[in-house]
Amino acid sequence: MPADFPDPTTLPGRGRIVVAFSGGPDSVCLLHLLARAEPGRELACIHVDHGLDPESGERARRAAAIAARLGVACEILRVEVEAEQGPEASARRARYMALERSMATDDALLTAHHADDQAETVLLRLLRGAGPDGLAGIPAVRRFGPGWLVRPLLGWTRSDIERWLERHRLDCIRDPANDCPDFDRNFLRQEILPALRERWAGADRALLRSGRLCRGAADFVAEQVARDLENAPDESAALRLERLAADSDYYRGAAIRAWCIREGFEPPPGRRLDTFLEQLSAAADDRCPELRWDRAVLRRWRDRLWLDVDVPETGDWRLDWNGIEPLSLPGQLGVMKLAGAAGPALGLAVGSPGEDDAFRIHEAEERRDCKRLLTDAGVPPWQRDLWPRLWLEGRLVALGARWLSPDFRRLLERRGQTLVWETGPRRLAKAGLESGA
Repeated sequence: MPADFPDPTTLPGRGRIVVAFSGGPDSVCLLHLLARAEPGRELACIHVDHGLDPESGERARRAAAIAARLGVACEILRVEVEAEQGPEASARRARYMALERSMATDDALLTAHHADDQAETVLLRLLRGAGPDGLAGIPAVRRFGPGWLVRPLLGWTRSDIERWLERHRLDCIRDPANDCPDFDRNFLRQEILPALRERWAGADRALLRSGRLCRGAADFVAEQVARDLENAPDESAALRLERLAADSDYYRGAAIRAWCIREGFEPPPGRRLDTFLEQLSAAADDRCPELRWDRAVLRRWRDRLWLDVDVPETGDWRLDWNGIEPLSLPGQLGVMKLAGAAGPALGLAVGSPGEDDAFRIHEAEERRDCKRLLTDAGVPPWQRDLWPRLWLEGRLVALGARWLSPDFRRLLERRGQTLVWETGPRRLAKAGLESGA
């Protein structure tokens, strides 16, 4: 086994070793190395057929045949590529989503990225304006779905791989898409990097060194961010900006990206996040800057950042409800139900704010406006109209499941029931929009 190829017995996880197998030179080299090593774990490979050209199906069959000659079964996954971010990025996203879905607990997914890929990645991300985390390039090991993603060939160059294939007379597939200069990475590989190497003989070493240095800087920032994020969120899961007030926009951006990932969201696009950070610095205290991307929305309110699912507008709505079966609310607003003993039907209605949006919540008090109740409770303004109002025989008697009129509360007590609002969006629930908040 070559000295610069890691011992397969040290790979993370205890499940299968799964090779992302295109059948091209790099993945053939990787699969051959692993098959020779007999790693002591089940070895499998997966070929993703993107279906982007008429020959993709034939390449998939050839890849499976090459894997079979190496003694490894190859599963073919066919995906549909939605061109959201350009063909390269969209195909990559579809590929990794398919691979992640195929992973079992503690599997290690191996890809054949090598040193030339790393140098190309650092340069490509530099041209796209990446910070230290992006310029760190391709990580050798990271968590991936229920298992791990590993790149064991990062110490090999493209020339090393070609020599290995020639030495062992290994067949492989040459994908014509790799020669198309329309793709950014191919253009760098064919036009830019050869010119850089001609002018600067150590260009690859310099790019790889910069990547290692940026990885060190990014890891240091990530450790600091992790410590700060332990204290920055408050009881409503908002991020308290005063904890980050003395930090630079770069550090605040890193904290926001890490926070989004921790809460299960894709981080916002870099340039749009930069613009949002500028708005945070310039906006008056009574303003509410916001950033929307994918299914998420980030807002500032009361010196806090709020990260929510981007709930679609529901407009004015009202639903009749007998109180017997749970009531599904429109959009992503969840379910309303009466928990406890079964009882006879009630003449209830549930809906968005009406013309008279006030009711009495204590016997000795005046009627209280719903939006004022929500404001005093710290509910952000964009969530206040999402709280369902409940009417009994035409009279407003409840706001969500938190505020009930005295008469309605006594009625439910006599019936042995509790009003419950099970909210849909996870972020709304964390902001206190569920029963008992």
